[in-house]
Amino acid sequence: MGEGFGHTLEEIWQQPEMWRDAAQRRVEARGSWADLMHGSAALVLTGSGSSHYVGKSVEVALQERLGKTVCAIEAGELLVLGTGALPAARPLMVVSFSRSGDSPESSAVVERLLEEEPEVRHLVITCNPKGRLALAAGGDARVAAVVLNERCCDRSLVMTSSFTSLVVAALALGYPEAEYLASVERVAAGVGTFLGGPLGAVEEFPVERVERMLAVGSGALQGAALETALKMLEMTDGRVLTRAETSLGLRHGPMCALREQSLLFVPLPSQRMRRAFVEDLLEEIDRKGLARWKVLVGASLRGVSVGADDLGVEIAELEGMPDEWVAVASVVVGQLLAFRRCRADGLRPDEPSVENSITRVVGNFKLHRTEAGEV
Repeated sequence: MGEGFGHTLEEIWQQPEMWRDAAQRRVEARGSWADLMHGSAALVLTGSGSSHYVGKSVEVALQERLGKTVCAIEAGELLVLGTGALPAARPLMVVSFSRSGDSPESSAVVERLLEEEPEVRHLVITCNPKGRLALAAGGDARVAAVVLNERCCDRSLVMTSSFTSLVVAALALGYPEAEYLASVERVAAGVGTFLGGPLGAVEEFPVERVERMLAVGSGALQGAALETALKMLEMTDGRVLTRAETSLGLRHGPMCALREQSLLFVPLPSQRMRRAFVEDLLEEIDRKGLARWKVLVGASLRGVSVGADDLGVEIAELEGMPDEWVAVASVVVGQLLAFRRCRADGLRPDEPSVENSITRVVGNFKLHRTEAGEV
């Protein structure tokens, strides 16, 4: 703990255990949220920062499985834009994700919607039983809360086990129980084997030389790309500039950032058509001589070019699993790279922000409201 990385390292390594625990809690709590969700015409997934990326990691999977509109909207955007940003369908279910449950905008969104939108129901998924979001469930029949294991309420500044555990918990909304538990066990076993095995390739990868990183993915893997980019940015205190893009969006401008000291981080899709687009993109990048390094994560590296300086991570248990589970596993690899770069720069992963530009929980700020009759 004295070197400032004990919390972060423990929280990265505990993730497979936390996923199993989160899945069990979601199944046991089904009665508290299933009735609220039943009959909802649409779902909105909301949160701030990494918690917003939880929604981005699951929205496509839930929409495909539930057969209803599902959209991820940042909590801050809901505050700024108001209820006009919500889908018109009613009854509506808003699912709020949060590590602490204490960020100003996340709790304000629930409070305002309870006041202004009586037909909106709420499910809170949080890691902190004492947070404002968890306490909001008390006494209002329109609100249910699922509280995950307090151990995944990460004490480090950055979210690691809290992020992936919230993703795992969210996926219970769209999966039959038996398939859900089997999927969680499979990804937990695969990542547990990866973390418990030889990590020489990860440890030897020259992440200390990276000056900028682009992370690429579509659908659930865009959520993973967003979170991986944020982890590298946060844990290097902004020393490594990062951006997340979709697999086809990279060509529309951002590809110019792939210069000599650039890293391209790519979680590999399981679905054949989506993977074919990614394989074509990687071939183009190789052909143009872009990106000094690539990090590729997936069930297998078949069909993709892995150069001598690249890092390829295969987790066999992901074979045939939908992209939402690949997203969970790939984020762990991104966390390890960010942790290593943080240490290489002499920073403290538990609290990498030297100038305190960011904090573990965003501090209170003024919450403005639209006055009656105001345009």
